[in-house]
Amino acid sequence: METTIDLGAPGFLADVHRAIDQLRAHTFWAHTSGGDRVFFNQADAAWVMRCVDFRFSFVEIDDSTSPYLANAIEHELLNMHGQAHTRMRRLVSAGLRDRVEDELKIRIEAIADDLIDAMDETGVVDLCRDFAEILPGRVLGPMYGIPYEDALDFNDWIRIGGRKLDALQSGEPIGEIEDANRKMHDYLRRLLAVRRTALGSDIFSELILVEVDGDRMTEEELVYLASELASAGVDTTRDQLPLILLSLLTHPEQYQQLADNPSMALAAVDEGMRYSPLPWLLPHTAMHDVHYHGIDFEAGDTVLVLVPATNRDPSVMTEPHRFDIARQRVRNFSFGQGAHACPAAQLARIEMAIALERLATRTTLRLVEAPTLTASGKGRIPTSLLVEVTKH
Repeated sequence: METTIDLGAPGFLADVHRAIDQLRAHTFWAHTSGGDRVFFNQADAAWVMRCVDFRFSFVEIDDSTSPYLANAIEHELLNMHGQAHTRMRRLVSAGLRDRVEDELKIRIEAIADDLIDAMDETGVVDLCRDFAEILPGRVLGPMYGIPYEDALDFNDWIRIGGRKLDALQSGEPIGEIEDANRKMHDYLRRLLAVRRTALGSDIFSELILVEVDGDRMTEEELVYLASELASAGVDTTRDQLPLILLSLLTHPEQYQQLADNPSMALAAVDEGMRYSPLPWLLPHTAMHDVHYHGIDFEAGDTVLVLVPATNRDPSVMTEPHRFDIARQRVRNFSFGQGAHACPAAQLARIEMAIALERLATRTTLRLVEAPTLTASGKGRIPTSLLVEVTKH
């Protein structure tokens, strides 16, 4: 008998991991009420994410909804497949060099310190509003070599333009989202014209210069890729960092361990993303008829990798429900896997690790109240994170 799961049911959302454990006890997959399949375990998730007969399909917009966004999404690296994806992935990998990351680290640390300096020690600080919301937007400046004022506009466009999935699920008019994406792309085209004759030490300049076996990116490819990297880096940090901080603050002994050993910051990011991941669902669509372990997929069928489940797969880790930043690193699917892993993953990891290291080194934080989590197309995200701050 096939199992059906309602991913939006209040009972499921109230205790996600208990529900997943009950399902996993007797099956490795389930149907959603909409007819999609859901995989719970890492082996099955890894199979579908590697399988050439499936393509990643996180956001799909057709021409009747928005011709502009449909074209833009088609040119995003995450939505490419086959040879076109392989080519762009090689160019991106060559363009995101260690030198750029090293220069960014210094600037990110200074931005994080400025935000900590501005925190009021006499009252309650909202880490979402006063830290996690601001940090990624400010990092856009040095990341793209643009003025602070332009970075603020860029950040706003990302915030609005990134609501594509929520708008599609809710039926919200998509005009404002399209307008924000147009503004972002138009700005990057103007910036590209400037960079052609005045290269800097930023990511955009590196992508302009990158060449692999005589192959270089076209203007449109550069614009769409730069937009995708910016959106992925900003949205990931803005939404994921509060979840990692919440995990640390609800396990104060782990926060203290990080304070005692700040070099564990990157491990804390990885464990935080394993423990409280975003996004929750990674959809893959069958391009052809496929058979897998007794399941027949027809072309057009969708498989959802349920990330909170795969990240706590008991077959690949001990005590999966325990939050432990000293845990030996295990594979998690928060950034995707394989060819379609998030292209901005390393940048986001570095940014969040620096943020955690500076907070743990310079402050003691005490959670004032349990935060409210709001549902989005990505999962459940804190709307505020109220803490008392003691600076060192």
